[in-house]
Amino acid sequence: MFPECIECRGTRGMCGISPCPLLADIRGRLPAAATSSVSELVGPSPPSLFVGRYGYPKVRTGPSAAWLADEDADAAPLVSGDPADLFGRPLEEVAARHANLITGGSAMSVESPRSPDAMLETTQQIAMAESSVDIELDFAKPIMVGMNPTFDSMSTPLGPSGEVLRAEVVGHVSIPRKVDAVANEDDLLAVDAMDELTEASIGEAQISRLLSSGLLGREGSRKLVPTRWSITATDDMLSKRLWERVREHPSLDKVLVYEATYLDNIFHIILTPGLWAFHMLEAWTRGSVWTGTGKVLGDWEDLKPRSEYAHRITGAYYSARLGVLEQMDSMRRSGACLLWRDIGPGYWAPVGVWLIRETVREAMKQAPKQFDSLKQAVDYVAPRVSAPDDLRNSWFVKRSRQTTLDSFE
Repeated sequence: MFPECIECRGTRGMCGISPCPLLADIRGRLPAAATSSVSELVGPSPPSLFVGRYGYPKVRTGPSAAWLADEDADAAPLVSGDPADLFGRPLEEVAARHANLITGGSAMSVESPRSPDAMLETTQQIAMAESSVDIELDFAKPIMVGMNPTFDSMSTPLGPSGEVLRAEVVGHVSIPRKVDAVANEDDLLAVDAMDELTEASIGEAQISRLLSSGLLGREGSRKLVPTRWSITATDDMLSKRLWERVREHPSLDKVLVYEATYLDNIFHIILTPGLWAFHMLEAWTRGSVWTGTGKVLGDWEDLKPRSEYAHRITGAYYSARLGVLEQMDSMRRSGACLLWRDIGPGYWAPVGVWLIRETVREAMKQAPKQFDSLKQAVDYVAPRVSAPDDLRNSWFVKRSRQTTLDSFE
């Protein structure tokens, strides 16, 4: 384990060792399955697709399909392409759930949506689907299946992948009317399209698929967006639109504390009266996957959503912020937020930022504890987190001490 691991998290190759030894160790913890090879596949796509980022602006793009029928799998079947369907399941199941998905694709320009070929058209059909769809894949070379998945801190674990000669939808594709309308609208900005889709109860997982496969935005400017980037972009754009509404609501009159735990991720969320600010602190405790000694990272924004990428917290920042702003909007209240996430050794496999988004949402479903001041709330939370001094001396707490708002006196 290197000092850079907490910053790299297996995605930047900062130690110069490939593949990442920590992620290799994670794969070794999963149950071994019988391996075989396939050169062609007929199977259900959850729906799922993947757009890579290596080689940008020419990226590998294609659909994913299960090589075993869901009824034959040990894990409970996915009912959609939304990983949030797995919320509440054990980590072993979540980590292994996508090991039976084979991703087929080919390298194509990110500008391909302007004139899609057959492969991209199939991928886009799957992006538009609201439920599982059967597809056929013919591979250039046999693909080994049954091996452990690869992991990514942003997206769900991935099964094997390979070059595809042909990809075709062979089953009925159920496409929501709003999705079809937005995808065929040639003069609608991506952010406005997302707003319309959200109003039609289309979830962020499908919105991210649409963005990734080049189906959102004005016709002449549509591009493929790598999966990692599309997840963060979706959370970011949706939360910014929420912020525009939340800022017009009256302020909270109490300090509220929400809490939730899932897969050894412990969240404490403090909402306060006053002008908007968001500070997320992420504590990787001793023995957690990326550090042996413990490390606290933080990113924040003041008065308005940040324009610079949250390099310390990365995509988790935007997923958490979305959940917080959803709650504020539902309450019709404005305010500020201090969010603390403790990650313990029990979270030994990264399974994607959907976990952060869904755990924050789960916390917001609970009745909050109420306090008259931020100090009282911090005094309650501090003994419950792994690094209380970091909480007490955080940017958010220092910022609040400098305000003249009565609620912080």
